[in-house]
Amino acid sequence: MKRLLPYGLLLLLSAVPSWSAAPAAEQAPKPLPAAEAEQRVAESRDFLTDMLWMKTEDYWHVGKWDEAIRLCRQIVQVDPHFVEAYTGAAYLLYSMDKDDAAIELFRAGMAANPRNYDLPHEFGMYYNYRHKWDLAAEQFEKAVALGAPRAMQHMLPNVLERAGRLEEALAQWQRILKQYPDDPIAKRRIEQLKARIGKGAHQRTEREHLWLG
Repeated sequence: MKRLLPYGLLLLLSAVPSWSAAPAAEQAPKPLPAAEAEQRVAESRDFLTDMLWMKTEDYWHVGKWDEAIRLCRQIVQVDPHFVEAYTGAAYLLYSMDKDDAAIELFRAGMAANPRNYDLPHEFGMYYNYRHKWDLAAEQFEKAVALGAPRAMQHMLPNVLERAGRLEEALAQWQRILKQYPDDPIAKRRIEQLKARIGKGAHQRTEREHLWLG
């Protein structure tokens, strides 16, 4: 969750004119510089979305998922870069078997945040949950290209292996090990995949000999 802005409400209240008995000429507000006005708008927006997100979490934990989704949709209308609102609502939607709506929300979030790796990663996790390995790999590959951290990168070779694309999975583990030389999982999976690929090649050779013989 984003950190709350403690002065957001004060900033909103500061825009209300003072009803003092001062002369009208003294009450006329001075125009804010453009940069300061833009900053105040951004802080007020963040304050609003944080308040909505807190209420979303309340609904989430008591099982009022439709209400949580409704608030998430409101959040991204106010701030289209609030990534957690996209991924949280999409998760709830596909947990309720509303897959089309979840996919639509993932795609909307990715369109609004093309440089964010969390969205394609979570999209890939959805396809992984549905056992659609090739589609999951497509999304995980996007996340990797956008700079996903090591733990997230592991998902790409995992789903490639589940899809039966062993050589590609091996290549991805080797890429990860090159980037993170101390990764014990990558080292172990490389050895396991090499053995599995070698065993598969040996079995194919035996079958060919039987067929030819």
